[in-house]
Amino acid sequence: MNWRMLLSICAGVFLALPLVLLLGAFFQSEVAIDALPGMRISPMLDIEQRMRLITYGRPCRASAECEPPLGCLHQSRYKQALCTDSRCTTDAQCPEGQVCRNLATEEHGPLVRFCVPLGPRQEGENCSPVPDDQQSACASGLLCGGTNGWCARPCHLGVEAECPEGFFCADATPEPMCLPTCAKRGCPADQECIHYDDGTSQCAHVYGANCQQSPCPESQWCHVLPHPKHPGKAWNWCVEECGKDSPPCSAGKVCDGWKCIPACDPQGSAVCAEGFRCRQPSPDKPFGCHPDW
Repeated sequence: MNWRMLLSICAGVFLALPLVLLLGAFFQSEVAIDALPGMRISPMLDIEQRMRLITYGRPCRASAECEPPLGCLHQSRYKQALCTDSRCTTDAQCPEGQVCRNLATEEHGPLVRFCVPLGPRQEGENCSPVPDDQQSACASGLLCGGTNGWCARPCHLGVEAECPEGFFCADATPEPMCLPTCAKRGCPADQECIHYDDGTSQCAHVYGANCQQSPCPESQWCHVLPHPKHPGKAWNWCVEECGKDSPPCSAGKVCDGWKCIPACDPQGSAVCAEGFRCRQPSPDKPFGCHPDW
């Protein structure tokens, strides 16, 4: 190799190096201008950048399955989690009636910013972070966050005065917010204080058996289910697992996915308890008592 060829190769390497460093910084930083302290926010990529990422738009279970700067976001409209980047940076980029919000991704991935609708859900009511309809969305000025999905105002940890009575400032995702609690103030006579994740609790009319008060039999676990469209209501029952590597359901129950539920007959005498209705999820599934919402 002569000295002219060697000089040409070196020049090409040094010219390409700034571009490589620039792209590397872009895909590793994952930080937007309005990132929260200690949190990464995925940038908003253009079409060409998205198409260069093999995992873009693919189903996922954890953000580690997505290439940086993507995060694994569960989207109600698709009934699954997908690898995605941010879709907006400000409210001005969203359609009328929607706002740009930080959303948490699976397994501590980067936050992503998405346009979500404004809805009727008030502070302390359940919500869906990425709702497939307006009815499951929060009203203006509120965020949807926490493990169970609550409409809440943001707050600063340690400053409880920022939260109204019956709420506390929780270190929740995607950021600290005022979450509901009824642990100290109690509930009306026709409701019970139901406990959820993140130290939250809510007064609700309970359908099914309140397994938080009456422990479940051994080998079963207590399933507590709120629903955004029905504030002030909760469905509780002891879950008996079924399916692969599990024993058959006990008498009077049928297997729906991985859990046993009461069997019913829409034309017969086997009826469901209050708050549940008899339905068949699909033609190949048995009739069973499902929450009525």
